[in-house]
Amino acid sequence: MIDYLVIGHICSDLQPDGSTRLGGTGLFASLTAHRLGLRTAVVTACADDFDLSILPEGLLVLRQTSPVTTIFENRYAPEGRIQTVHARAESIELGPNATALPPEWRNAGVVHLAPIIQEVPKDGCNSFAGALVGATPQGWLRTIQPSKCVTTDPAALLDLPWVGGEVVVLSEEDVQQDESLVRELAKKLPLVVLTRAERGATVFVSGEGTDVAAYHSDVVDPTGAGDVFAAAFFAALRKHDDPIHAARWACAAASCSLEGFGASALPTPEDIHRRMSR
Repeated sequence: MIDYLVIGHICSDLQPDGSTRLGGTGLFASLTAHRLGLRTAVVTACADDFDLSILPEGLLVLRQTSPVTTIFENRYAPEGRIQTVHARAESIELGPNATALPPEWRNAGVVHLAPIIQEVPKDGCNSFAGALVGATPQGWLRTIQPSKCVTTDPAALLDLPWVGGEVVVLSEEDVQQDESLVRELAKKLPLVVLTRAERGATVFVSGEGTDVAAYHSDVVDPTGAGDVFAAAFFAALRKHDDPIHAARWACAAASCSLEGFGASALPTPEDIHRRMSR
């Protein structure tokens, strides 16, 4: 039995010095769920020689076949982040004939659709009856231009084939600060969360928004904090069915993750409880 299933590319992030490190929502969300003690699995697509050995024992990985691995490069300029995709792995197959997808994985308690560059089927929630289906839709809003630069179309959020039961977490950056899009989506879906970095998050339940404050943290590295928030939120929501409590839990988890580099800073449940109690 799988508690938490993540679907999305684990990618290679190209660093300014030419080195690479693992990245992507699939990475940070699955590591977070595993760190929280959940039986976790991730479905990705990457080249056979892509090194995933840093993933902990017990975190199950299904690699679907691809000749290449997705390679992202993030550069920061005064006008904001510039993203380039140097290679893109094959799209992930979730249909009835999906290669080697264990049948029991379809019965996971939480299914986290985590696209980073249009690789997860937009109707993926239809493949997992009975699960809490959470989506972080940023990758469905992105397009690779001929120059290999990535552009984002926030308005595409409202045109996605939502079926009405998904829980969505997205950031102000994802919608380029256009909160009206989030409010429109919240009229279609029962639960939408808009994250606001150091200002916390707003939880929309049946269209009504409630602000949840962030926890103070001494920031070392913000990479993956939004993915940590989403995974912690979906996990807590599945356990307690209380979206405001889940958002507070997720804010505490994200604040812990900011205080170190990579997987070393991912919080345990005890870390989150301590953060919430102080």
